[in-house]
Amino acid sequence: MSNVTSIVGAQWGDEGKGRIVDYLA
Repeated sequence: MSNVTSIVGAQWGDEGKGRIVDYLA
């Protein structure tokens, strides 16, 4: 999951990362 989060985070940026974290949480 770390790889996916890293790729998505790099594509979307901080906003995308925050959204993923919120979604997973």
